Amino acid sequence: MISKNFNFSPLARFVLPLLLLIVIGFICSAINSEYVTGMKEAYNYRTLLLIVLMTFIAAHLYCKPHISSSVLNTYVASMLLVFLLVSLGNGVTYVNGRLLLFGENPNVMGSKAALAFLITISKLINNFSIKRCIIIIAICIPFISLTATSGSRGALVSMFFGLFVLLLFRKTGVITKWAIIAFAALVSGVLITYLLQTNPIMAERFLNTVETGDTGRNLLWDAAFSIIKDNIFIGSGFEGVKPRMFAYSGFYMKPHNIFLYIFIACGLPGIILFLIFLTRLAKLLFRYFKKSGDSLNLVLFVIVVFNMSKQGGSIGKILFWFFFAVLIGSTVHIMSRNELKKIS
Repeated sequence: MISKNFNFSPLARFVLPLLLLIVIGFICSAINSEYVTGMKEAYNYRTLLLIVLMTFIAAHLYCKPHISSSVLNTYVASMLLVFLLVSLGNGVTYVNGRLLLFGENPNVMGSKAALAFLITISKLINNFSIKRCIIIIAICIPFISLTATSGSRGALVSMFFGLFVLLLFRKTGVITKWAIIAFAALVSGVLITYLLQTNPIMAERFLNTVETGDTGRNLLWDAAFSIIKDNIFIGSGFEGVKPRMFAYSGFYMKPHNIFLYIFIACGLPGIILFLIFLTRLAKLLFRYFKKSGDSLNLVLFVIVVFNMSKQGGSIGKILFWFFFAVLIGSTVHIMSRNELKKIS
């Protein structure tokens, strides 16, 4: 049964750099043992568990690639359920005017809604009809509402940026393509204007970014760059990130950027391993796009990495590793063994 449902061999090129990353982080933790409070923290137990989970999901999808669309449809349905619960007031609290859904960070909720929007709207872009257009737009409205309510600037930007890329890679004539993009840009502009006029929290956050260039993470990122400059080769270990951020910035927080976090924790070897993983996955998805003409997976990859680059603790969030699993498992089956070697 295991051999029927799981095949791990094609995934080694993606999983091995991540496992080596955990090893590097453990070595850095051993070097900086003053930061370590327990064995699980020394090798980031949660991240290791998510990598293993990603591997099993991807291996299962590789054996049964036909279920990948059902997986994405189930994700969309779950986000519609979230919208229904929010509309009924279940699990909703507000902190500083921003929505927390069952205590979840609003940026994560916004990212989830943006990804659901892109998955749904891609079904219209790839197969347009008036009837389908009415249904898809009706389904997308809850996701736009959730994204706006979250107050996440990054989620809103990623939603419309992903839509632009989906339209850009749509197979059609040049004139038709740019006419569709122009129309979508006009509709998006009207929608964004409406959201900013009716959502004062979102408007204030966007205005602050435009006027001052402050993304809400500038101090954290400046401190992170200083830490990396002073400790470029040997990282602090996973538990040492927050203490070093506090020493440099006065904030006991992670740097809200997956690349800066890994660089601080695992040093130069660690960030190289993570970039190898992302590069191999990006090559796989691009080859899949060239073969199938479907750009959704490539767009989802960009949006996932973008959101990981602006959220604290993103390395330990199941949302992102779940999508990595789906992207790998649903595309790697079309590659031959020789092609898999090429993307390494």
